[in-house]
Amino acid sequence: MTGVLVVLVAIAVVLARPWSGDDGTAGASPSVPDLRPSTAPAQVRSVSVDFDVVTDPGTDWDAVDRHLDEAGANAVNLNAGRVEFTAFDWPAHPDAAAEPGTDHLAVASSHLVDGPDGAHRAVSLIVDAFVPAWIKEDPSIAGVDAQGRRSTHIASASALYDGPVGDRLVAYVSALGERYDPSSVELTELFFSSYTYGADDLALFRRMTGAQDWPRTKSDDIDTADPSIARWRNAVMVHVLDRVRAALDDVRDGAGRRIGLTLDVRVNWDDPPAGQPYNGQDYRALLAGVRGLRLQLWAYVGRPVRPATSVAGLTTSLADAGYDMSRFIVSVGLWSGRSSDDPQAPIAPGVLDVAVRGAATHGVNDVNVTPYSLFSDAHWAVLADAWVDQGD
Repeated sequence: MTGVLVVLVAIAVVLARPWSGDDGTAGASPSVPDLRPSTAPAQVRSVSVDFDVVTDPGTDWDAVDRHLDEAGANAVNLNAGRVEFTAFDWPAHPDAAAEPGTDHLAVASSHLVDGPDGAHRAVSLIVDAFVPAWIKEDPSIAGVDAQGRRSTHIASASALYDGPVGDRLVAYVSALGERYDPSSVELTELFFSSYTYGADDLALFRRMTGAQDWPRTKSDDIDTADPSIARWRNAVMVHVLDRVRAALDDVRDGAGRRIGLTLDVRVNWDDPPAGQPYNGQDYRALLAGVRGLRLQLWAYVGRPVRPATSVAGLTTSLADAGYDMSRFIVSVGLWSGRSSDDPQAPIAPGVLDVAVRGAATHGVNDVNVTPYSLFSDAHWAVLADAWVDQGD
């Protein structure tokens, strides 16, 4: 009887951790499903799943799958976390695992790869570039603003360009590509705000531009609006993304070249074609500088509140400016700041309906809605009406 009990316990352990490696750590294996369809659909309709949902042991993945099926979503984006907080055991940094011993991405994707009507659903992985825990431990990597204040979340340009944060970001994306072979990797929260003026960034600015100092105003303050700073920031961003692209290209003996690379970008609602150069998100510079890069536009109409019809206006402006619209993904966010009592209250279903239909205009074939956690039944019904009849 004791021998039988031992066998049963051993079987239970294997079943509980089907993606574990031989050494007892979670690792890549044939049990990780294929995350890409053999043929990409002409119209991609995706939903992004938050990191908290991905790593929650209580998530009902069969229910998630039903929602995606009913809404006609033929792709799903899973948040893989940050370099400091991962959804699986990353051997290079084992202390970063959200739940050691569990490969949350493999668990989620195994339930979600079979899409509507049995078609294969593309699975992409999201990497968040914020590093708050790392900054708390080592403030020297943080970006510094023109007044000398350190960011709590954003790394300096230098730390990203050729410093430890950029090195680890490249290594993490490479690990995801090697381990899962996703349809694409999406980088989010990778932008420059006001935090690129520390001594390390000045040294990088000098090295890259040949200038001896920041541009200055008549009162000798840093002229943060000077175009040279925006150009430099975009050069830094292109370099970081090019490093990521090269690392992906090398995984799986070169097969990683087929893994897509996407950058989440802010929208300049006053002048959409200009992008956000000050944030290091000059659309033309990014698209010209990084092979195959696609830009996912944050077409968020709830925070700050703007007309849902502005999403169609966004695609109109970009198409009229001559952009290759196949390189854009339009992401409609459910977040809304309309209620001070509930800052996470989602936009109304009717607003989503107008926005998501406006997103799929002027040559945009790839539309996303985010995040999963804010969906209500009414929001799912809106997507079903908008997407189900548009599938291939």
